[in-house]
Amino acid sequence: DRMMAVQHQVRQNASEVQDFFKDLGQWEDEIRSKDKSLVKGDLNPTRAKPLPAIRKKGFAEMVPSGVPGQKEKEAEAATDESNARIRPKTYQDYGQWDQYVHRNLDKALEDFDEQDRQEQEEKHRMRLEGERAKIREAEEAAARRVAEADALKDEGNRLLKAGDLEGAAAKYSAAIELHPHGAIPYANRAQVRLSQGRWEEAAKDCSDAVERDPRYIKAYLRRATAYGNLGERDKAVQDLRKVILLEPHNAQAKADLERLSQTPEEREAAAAREREARERAEREAIKKAGRKLQIREVDSDAVSYLVNDWWTWMR
Repeated sequence: DRMMAVQHQVRQNASEVQDFFKDLGQWEDEIRSKDKSLVKGDLNPTRAKPLPAIRKKGFAEMVPSGVPGQKEKEAEAATDESNARIRPKTYQDYGQWDQYVHRNLDKALEDFDEQDRQEQEEKHRMRLEGERAKIREAEEAAARRVAEADALKDEGNRLLKAGDLEGAAAKYSAAIELHPHGAIPYANRAQVRLSQGRWEEAAKDCSDAVERDPRYIKAYLRRATAYGNLGERDKAVQDLRKVILLEPHNAQAKADLERLSQTPEEREAAAAREREARERAEREAIKKAGRKLQIREVDSDAVSYLVNDWWTWMR
């Protein structure tokens, strides 16, 4: 609509320019005609003003000084008005009109540019608001997915503690599907795979976890365990050293690294010592449990004797 208005304005200006040149041509024709009339004497100013006849009624109204009366003044004004009608416009008048047209056209173009600028700014503002709304919606949807993924992860932890490995793995997988950028569900599912003896899958889940969180200690430890069971000793040692670099006082990493650094004979001897220590601890636990049982039996007999003695005395 605005372009049509501008085009209409341009066409109107062009029409006015054409009218201007047409008027100019007519004015030139009138000048030529007047020049010819002046040459012939038809427009002689001395003849244009009629003189009153002697003894004419209007002559009697003249004052003694010879100044024309009221009627003579009215006739003279009418003659001047008639001459003014045929007086052509000057070039200065046309220049002023041309400046007026161009000034209005420039103002119209400036108004159009200003309106177009305001519309462009409004469109840009609306587009930015739309993009911000989309970003907010995406962030809200992502936050909902993260919350749902955390709930599934917590449910998986509960099932893992209860011993339901398959159920826990299913919950962790659902959490990963909802929020694939989280590292914890991968590491927790890796723990399930380790418990099931699925070493390759456990190593893969741990790799996905450390890719998302390069400082995830548990993921490195579990992947080292998976690599150790797969016979990939160098990779396991590398992961354990990474853990010690991130957490120098990690006892599990130091113990596992020391065990991997041993020869097969040393590892067998260490395993034997661990079994012996475990058996010793079990025996100590059994002994403690036996002593507690004897103490409870003695206390029970003493209480029974006292109750019987008190009952005999009362009778």
